[in-house]
Amino acid sequence: MSQENKKKIYQQTLKSYRTTEIMTANKEAILLLLYEGLIRFLKQAIIAIEKKDTIEKSRLIGRGQDIVNELRATLNKKQGGDLAVSLDSLYGFVTDRLILANKDNDSEKLNEAINILTTLHEAWQQAINSTKTEKEVSENR
Repeated sequence: MSQENKKKIYQQTLKSYRTTEIMTANKEAILLLLYEGLIRFLKQAIIAIEKKDTIEKSRLIGRGQDIVNELRATLNKKQGGDLAVSLDSLYGFVTDRLILANKDNDSEKLNEAINILTTLHEAWQQAINSTKTEKEVSENR
């Protein structure tokens, strides 16, 4: 079997695994996966900027914008209160960074977005872990 075929099989297997992972994940896991994908796309866009590949840069930033739009669309401002309003503002800022980075081929603007998103990802990860721990403690009582 050629290296090319092995690579295709590996990519298909990985894609199937990721699809299964997403389809069976709970909402907290999906949230983390969205952040991870978003950060990964923006890091890849930085590489595309360095390579002067404007088509790939635009595609990757566009995928990132789609995820940010999805994150914003799922905010429940009635239930989430001030947190949801703050997240909406941060997502708006990230969207602005992505638009400017795409327009100006500016990897620094993408790094600003990545820093914010990494902080949010870590905060959500801690909150989810804390909730799991509290649930486990209460179930063991």
